[in-house]
Amino acid sequence: MSASQQYVETLTDQDRTTGEVIPRLAESWEVAPDANSFTLTLRDGVTFSDGTPLTADVVKANVDTLKQIADSGRADTPLISALNTYIGTTVVDDKTVRFDFGAPELGFLRNLSDPYFGIYAQSTVASSYEDRCAGTSLVATGPFVITDVVQGQKLDLERRDDYDWAPDGVTRHSGAGYVDSISFELIPESGVRVGGLQSGEFDIIDDVPVLDQDVISAQGDQIITGLVPNLVPGLRQNPLSPLGSDLAVRQALQSGIDREEIRDTLYSDRYSLPTSAIASNTPLWSDESDGLTYDPDRSEKILADAGWVKDNEGTWAKNGTQLAPRITYIPGTSQGATQQELELIQQQLGRIGIKVQLSPITAAESSAFMKDKAAAPYDFLTGSGPAKDVDFLAGLFLKTNPALAPADQPELESAANALNLAATDTEREEAAAALQHLLVDGAYWIPVREQTRAVGVSADVQGVEIDPYGGTVLYDAWKVGSGS
Repeated sequence: MSASQQYVETLTDQDRTTGEVIPRLAESWEVAPDANSFTLTLRDGVTFSDGTPLTADVVKANVDTLKQIADSGRADTPLISALNTYIGTTVVDDKTVRFDFGAPELGFLRNLSDPYFGIYAQSTVASSYEDRCAGTSLVATGPFVITDVVQGQKLDLERRDDYDWAPDGVTRHSGAGYVDSISFELIPESGVRVGGLQSGEFDIIDDVPVLDQDVISAQGDQIITGLVPNLVPGLRQNPLSPLGSDLAVRQALQSGIDREEIRDTLYSDRYSLPTSAIASNTPLWSDESDGLTYDPDRSEKILADAGWVKDNEGTWAKNGTQLAPRITYIPGTSQGATQQELELIQQQLGRIGIKVQLSPITAAESSAFMKDKAAAPYDFLTGSGPAKDVDFLAGLFLKTNPALAPADQPELESAANALNLAATDTEREEAAAALQHLLVDGAYWIPVREQTRAVGVSADVQGVEIDPYGGTVLYDAWKVGSGS
């Protein structure tokens, strides 16, 4: 469940219908002609839950601290990418702040709407990284306030009665939230979550398994779904392995995966098929669905043209080596393709003579593999990458990304760099489309599915929303027949 969306706010947001960047804690902004400087005017009257005001000094401290965290290697790729050319922040006056970059950053205003750019009070900024991660020092401007946290177990929130700056285009009402309190509990077992919803113990549950969704609906409760804007769950090459670096092999895998069978076998019509390397609700998405069509005949032709020949086992082989790509995955993770999906892909590719080997690994092993990919025992790994703006693709596919370094892939590097350095909206749109086409056509990313969040909501709870980031928002939520 998306707890942070209830207590922390960002400088910008996105209109729920159009996806347009709209004001939130910032009421307006000006963008320099070269898009490397952004001047934002903050809203009046906004305070943190400790009573301190929202000021330009606090905003500067937040972003400078995020840059330090990114430079330390403790941040995720989207944040590193968003601040990779960040120079600094200037306090123009108490309510005006200017962000400067060393290159055009046309996606910055949208990046500011991501949860990792949430603005916290000075006391939080001054706290340790460990305390922030534990949630014990988080003071923000949102409609709810943290009252208790047990790391890895629960988070309790209470309504903030003086909250009165809900943004237009995002919410259905103004003023304080409707419910008095919210309690988040971490329940890893899906069966326990579903049973708790059915019994009335829980009002809302996250990650409802496909097999339980119709049961929940039949009971009269609700299933709310929303796409997560991101690099869709899929497979990434090991650019330093013989098979991962082989274009013909990658393209054969791309054509040999039947994504419709995956959707129909493991999911339902509530789920969409992937149509590009990024989700269809990601701004500047480009339709590359033609390149994701299931075409096993094309796969076989690609391999034959590249000198692969089927051996007496019916497996493609070349120079005495079978085509047996090794795919690693971390069991139980929500990132990337799931074990069930990979097992189905293994069957699909096996039917055309590609002998997929699946290797479950730990997160520690995955990190270790990044240090020496040439020796690492994998050809492809699973993954995904959340972000609201297409700019994140540049950070994911430049070779500065540990998953690709130090491989030399000039065509990919050039396409990612073109997006990274785009100086106009037109250049950015063209670069985003070109990079998406290359990712699919060159199979630098092999999409498996669109990432869809399925949230179960009790029949007597109304007003639950899924925001453009895929987070559950409860500001407008209310419970029928209850004052809390």
